[in-house]
Amino acid sequence: MNILNKKKIFQSLFYYFLLICVVIWSIIPIYFVVSSSFKIPRDIFGYPPSIIPVETTLSNYVNLFIDSPEFMPAIRNSGIVALSSMLLTIVICLPAAYVFSRYKQSLFRQIAILLIAIRMFPPLVISVPLFPILNQLKLSDNQIILIILYTTFEVSIITLILKSFIDSIPFEVEEAAYIDGARMDQVFFYMILPLSKPVLVGISILVGTYAWNEFQFAFLFTSVNAKTTPVLIGEMVGALTGIQWGILFAASVVQFIPALLFLWIIQNQLIHGMAVGAIKG
Repeated sequence: MNILNKKKIFQSLFYYFLLICVVIWSIIPIYFVVSSSFKIPRDIFGYPPSIIPVETTLSNYVNLFIDSPEFMPAIRNSGIVALSSMLLTIVICLPAAYVFSRYKQSLFRQIAILLIAIRMFPPLVISVPLFPILNQLKLSDNQIILIILYTTFEVSIITLILKSFIDSIPFEVEEAAYIDGARMDQVFFYMILPLSKPVLVGISILVGTYAWNEFQFAFLFTSVNAKTTPVLIGEMVGALTGIQWGILFAASVVQFIPALLFLWIIQNQLIHGMAVGAIKG
């Protein structure tokens, strides 16, 4: 018994050690970006590198908003595109997943396989034929185009994730509701939708993070009006006048803050939804 306890303690310590290593590995780049955004230019890549800035400054943030007035509109575009993509993806995928889960016809199985096949195509394969078509139709440089592209690219995998979740909901619960006289739309909105809240929150994080950070579609299909933050930061890296590293790091920090706040808020909702589901179960 004593040997077993020692083995469990050793395993726990080993897992905690691995967890700490992963956290440190993840935090170091973020800390470097944040600390560098407060450094004067000559200290950013100074040797030996300083963990704590010797001399701090806010000039990088001030110069960011002075030299790049289009930065805040880009943040706004990213937020609109990310939130709209999340909502549209959920509106499309949840009913589709319910149909795939509850109706077992061969046609629906074939469509599910087709969704998987479409998801395997890399974005570049889709972008090449779309680019001249959208230009010809004068639909490029539009937030709606990005929302449709992001939703289309995510709809297949999200539908399958939701289907797997709905498969775990006992059909007997719905049968009891049908016996009591409930319609299909009532079962969907008053039973399936509330039970799906935790997985919907997780999907929102997945789709929102993708739409917020996506670069390729935004780079190809936007120019001025619908330009998102990743594209603008990419332009800073490729500036002809040289890379202003302090301003670039400041832009990265500002771009990171809304996503961090969103993840923090929605994570609390995810934990709350899981706790409520466990209590009801």
